[in-house]
Amino acid sequence: MEDVTHKQILDRLIEVEVKVDQLDLKTGQVVTAFNAASSAFLVLEWIGKLAKPILWTVGAVAAFIAVFERWNK
Repeated sequence: MEDVTHKQILDRLIEVEVKVDQLDLKTGQVVTAFNAASSAFLVLEWIGKLAKPILWTVGAVAAFIAVFERWNK
């Protein structure tokens, strides 16, 4: 078995720590992206919940206007 010096072990440990730090940074960016996407989907859900009553209201107003215009002719 090859003898490994303390310096070699320390150098290798430093390399591994750098890689772990880089991986942590990238993972943090991915988590941030997922959180942003989650928030965006939450907003889209709210818009979807609001769209149905708004469309019903617009449709009812349009129907009322159409009936009113037809009646006044």
